[in-house]
This record gives sequence, structure tokens and C-alpha cells, in this order.
Amino acid sequence: MRDGEAFLQGLDQKARTFSAAARATVSANDDLCSWLLDPLARWTRAAYGEQAFADAAKGYAQYCMGVWKSQQLYEKNGRYSPEPMPEIVSEVYEHEGYMVPYMWAAILIYPFWPSMINHIALYRNDFLKALPQNARVLELASGHGVMGLLAAETRSDIRVDGFDISPPAVAVSNRLRAASGLEQRVNFEVKNALAFTHDDSAEKYQGIIAAMLAEHLEDPRPLFKAIAHHLADDGLVFFSTALESAQRDHTFEFHHESEPLKMAEEVGLRVTKLVCDAGSPVRGGRFLPRALGMILQKR
Repeated sequence: MRDGEAFLQGLDQKARTFSAAARATVSANDDLCSWLLDPLARWTRAAYGEQAFADAAKGYAQYCMGVWKSQQLYEKNGRYSPEPMPEIVSEVYEHEGYMVPYMWAAILIYPFWPSMINHIALYRNDFLKALPQNARVLELASGHGVMGLLAAETRSDIRVDGFDISPPAVAVSNRLRAASGLEQRVNFEVKNALAFTHDDSAEKYQGIIAAMLAEHLEDPRPLFKAIAHHLADDGLVFFSTALESAQRDHTFEFHHESEPLKMAEEVGLRVTKLVCDAGSPVRGGRFLPRALGMILQKR
């Protein structure tokens, strides 16, 4: 790792509590983590300057503490306790002061959390490298935009459209996009990821990304319907979600790996590969937080 070391140095300086664990995860998975962190560091430095690495570290620490508190509350109540959806939209997704630190953390968990490492491998090796030539890729709830930018960085033949309801998140993604040199093949817009036309003229994509989105929805079934409707016959889907993992804006509570799998099957999709790894549970708790990733295709 070269450029990506800047994120770890940011943790050393601004979030020491989390630095050693992150370094251990990166060290054990250098190839995968470097693939993500090195280009991200270059784009970040060009877009935001050196201060961004300290800001990212503080955002990551804030996020981790929020996850810990939410999981403690989950164990106490026995169920997720999200805020009402209007408040989540206005106080989370539309609030720049909350969303910008959240966006840094939302991408840094991939190389820093052991439970997310296999998602990087699944995304790179079984999704991106397997997409058809000249694929068009749709990212639903694109957030920070890094997944889409990595897709275009890895495959010079594909084009990416990313949609998200959060204006602050799209501002971050477009700033990174401008610094990446990939503007001609990547587009990010403020748009409801599920507000698509469901008629026969709807646009088809050879690749669809729905990463860590389903748990934020009151009902994920319309998401799976949208994925199936917009997926080309030769297309692939990278889907991921959280199970028994509470956060402020996690609303749908998955308990079993079979639940999202069955939702996919109900709309005519099949799972070709699945990974699921556990995070850190509350000691003596009832729930085991996990991160699940799947590759889907049409049946």
C-alpha cells in the first residue's frame, strides 16, 4: 500500500482507539485493501486536500461509536429502534453535517472491518471482472460514489450511473468524481433509487450495485423488484445488506441469511455466490451482527 496509508495515518492521529484494529485488517488483506484505498486516497487528496484524512478518521470514529451504541440499544429493546423516516431523511440524508462524516465511514468500513473484507473480493472478482464487455452499470443509493468510481477505474470499458436521495452524499461523490478523471464515464445524480419506470421501455443495465441499501428501507421488496426489472438478461447484481446490525437509520431487520435470498428468488433472480461474515457482537448478547454480500443474476 502506498497512497492509502494516509487514511491509516489519519487514524493514528485522530482516532487512535480504532487505529490498531484497522491496521491489522489492512495488513492481513493488503492486495484487496490497496485496490480500494490507494485510488480513494488520490481522489481524496485532489478533491479535499490533506485535511480530509483527519476528517475521515474523525468521521470513522464517530460512526463506530454510533454503531456500538445502537447495538447496545438493540440488545436492550430486542428490536431495531430507528427514528421515523421523515426525521431520518431530514436529519440524516439531507443534513450535510451528519452525512459528510458518515460518507467517509461508509467506505472505510470495507478495508477496516474484517466482516467487510470478503465484500471487496466479491465486488472486484465476481462482479466487476465478470461484467459483460461495455457494460452499463447502475448504482442504487450510490452515496459516496466510491463503488462506482472503482468500477470505472477497474474496467475502462464500462459506464456508471449512480443515484442517491442525499444531496450532501451526491456532492461528495461528484467532488471525488471530478478529481478521479473518470467524469466521461461516471454520472451521479440526486434521485430516488427506486423511482424508476416499470414499463417495457425502462432502461436495462448489465450491472446493478445495491450495496448496504436494503436495511435502510421500510420494505426491501420494491428494491428487489426494481433490480429485476432493470437488469439485462446477461447482467449481474452486486447486493449487500446488514443482518442483526443496528444503526440510527437501519429500519428493516434481517435475522437470517435466507431472508434476502428468498426476496431475490421471488422476483426471478438466483444467487450465484454468497458471503456472510460476523462483526463484533455485544458480549453475551442475543444478536450477531453480520454483513452479507451476494452476486445475483436472472434465472
